[in-house]
Amino acid sequence: MIHPITSRGNSRIKLAVALERPSYCRKRNRFLMEGPKFVRDHLSRGGLIDFVVLSQQASSEAAVVAKMADSTGHSVILVPDDIYAEISNTDTPQGITAICQTPEYSTEDLFTGRTVLVLDKVTDPGNAGTAIRSASAFGCAGVIFLKGSVFPWSPKVTRSAAGHNSAIPICEVTDLKEIQAKHTDYSFLGARSDGKPMTKLFNDLVKPACIIIGSEAHGLSQTSESLISDAVSIPMVKDVESLNAGVSASILLSLLFRKNS
Repeated sequence: MIHPITSRGNSRIKLAVALERPSYCRKRNRFLMEGPKFVRDHLSRGGLIDFVVLSQQASSEAAVVAKMADSTGHSVILVPDDIYAEISNTDTPQGITAICQTPEYSTEDLFTGRTVLVLDKVTDPGNAGTAIRSASAFGCAGVIFLKGSVFPWSPKVTRSAAGHNSAIPICEVTDLKEIQAKHTDYSFLGARSDGKPMTKLFNDLVKPACIIIGSEAHGLSQTSESLISDAVSIPMVKDVESLNAGVSASILLSLLFRKNS
């Protein structure tokens, strides 16, 4: 049964509104998943959902997904459009948002023999989301967000990742040095414009790769630079500015995926 709620003072409404803030997401171990496709995919994957919020003027697709959630035992609340607007993070909301439990993984869940992606102070949500989506598409074991990077489950990252930040293991990590020392069975490779072309390293790569992508503004941090065994680049024509972090991650992961397929 879908339950109507009209009060802003309702505890569920207050929670959903507060989850716009990363600090509150971390405190409650919850995040927002907005949009009928993303919510439907999350339900299909068996993602943990506390409840679903549906607006009164939701799209027909959103209404179908809400019924799907209700039929599988998830609580669904119906709210006026003005209240839903305080929860939504999009300019043209489709009227459905799920309040989800943040997946919890350790780095041990990631270093299992497949490629691992590391984002080093990547602060742009669009780039981070693109990188997550590509990591999922190209068979990565997971993504590590180093300290100083954007919050992996912010609404903008979730939207850019097409909800795949709940489909692939993600960890927030402060110190990569300890991880590198523990996983000597991996090659730690840093993306850099003056690095060796990735395709020329293929024959030398006998270990699974951990690819580190730095920010557009500053590149790899000093710590990451000190840990990599090789700096790698993307083969491309001369006199072209470097690609953004999301595109760089996507191309490097695609090259590795094709090599390993």
